[in-house]
This record gives sequence, structure tokens and C-alpha cells, in this order.
Amino acid sequence: MEAVRVIKIIVVVICATCIVGYLLVSRSLWFPELEKQIRISHHGLTKPVDLAQPGLVTWKISGDDWNYEGECRVSLMVDKIPSIPWENYQKASMALQVKMDAYAITYEPTASGKNIEGLRANRLIRNWYFKTDAPLSPNARIWESGNSSGTEFGLCGVQRYPWEDTYVLFEIARPDNVLAKANPRLQIVGEYDYAVQEHISWFRIFRDSVLFLLIVCVLALARMAIKHGPSRANT
Repeated sequence: MEAVRVIKIIVVVICATCIVGYLLVSRSLWFPELEKQIRISHHGLTKPVDLAQPGLVTWKISGDDWNYEGECRVSLMVDKIPSIPWENYQKASMALQVKMDAYAITYEPTASGKNIEGLRANRLIRNWYFKTDAPLSPNARIWESGNSSGTEFGLCGVQRYPWEDTYVLFEIARPDNVLAKANPRLQIVGEYDYAVQEHISWFRIFRDSVLFLLIVCVLALARMAIKHGPSRANT
């Protein structure tokens, strides 16, 4: 009977371990589309820029630099500095004015493994939302967000395809010596839903709470099976 008892305990432990392991692995399968949006928002590129000097900044993003295809968003990021007045972060009163453009140089792979440089193609998105190449003008209707640590000014949308090098053109038409002190940098990220970032934490709490409850139930059932198994075996 003792051998039967040991075998039952081993079977119960193995079954409980497999179920708990499955529940832990399934954690990454909850809300896959929402998690994809978060990954896109966190995997972009940045480039420091000097806002105190007028002129053209050409940002080359090679095909191997960033593994993303589709619509992209380019923005200007600046930090909140206590010594900089609040109005300097507002489009209506800031000195900075810029113009945006974007293009790509296509490459065609060959059988020998070499890439042949192709033609230059326009990649600046112009639609119902991206209506102007002067995104910091007061009448530009484009996204702008901020918090206690910094502010993001939307600049333009760019289309990115495989086998291309993307060039983002950031022309400083009127420099801004004040914002130049706020660690300015260009940022490019893939298209994602900004609302997901605000609500993803609640979805994660719900997911982890359900998984924790299920794991507790599995362990409780396993304990009951081990505890009451010997009494049935001895009858």
C-alpha cells in the first residue's frame, strides 16, 4: 500500500506541475494585440538634434537599423526643465518652427547577395491627418502630449517598406535657443494606439489575478488529493 501511495503522490505532483506550468506559459498569450501595441511603442529610434542652429538635419535610418515596416510616426521630444517657462513648451508661443519631409532609397536584392541601389521615392504621408509639412505652426492639428518629465510634439508620418533606407528631413526654419537646452531629440516609432498605454496595466492586473487564482486552486486540489489519497488506499 505504501508503494501505491507514493505513486499516487508522484502522479498528483506531476499533473499539478504540468497545469501550473501551462498557466504560466499562457500568460504571454493573453491580450496579444495589446501587448504588440506596447512593444511597438517601446521599440523605436531617437536622434539628438540642435535646435539652436538653423538648417537641415538628415536622419538616415538604414534597413538594418530598425526592423519595422508600415506607417511610422516622427516626433520631437524635449525634457521638462524647471528653469524653462511653461509657455516655451506651447506651439502658440514657442520660437521653434520646422519643416518636414521624408524619402527612401530602395534596394533590390540579387542572386549574388548584393543589393542594387534603386530610385528615390517619397515617403512623407499626406492624408486627412497629416496635412502640413510645418507641424509646429499654431494652426497645425497634429498630436501633442506631455507629462511632468517631458513633452512630445508630433511632426509627421512616414511610410516604411522592406529593402529601403529611410531618410527623415528635419529643417529648422526658425531656431529656438530655449528649447535647445531641454535635451531635444527626434523619435520615430511604429503606428500604435496611444490609449493602450493608459489601460494596459489594468488588463495585466486582471490577467495576473486570474492566473494566480487558478494556480492556487490547482495547488489546493493537489493538496487535497495527496491528503485524502492514503485514507482511501487503506480502506
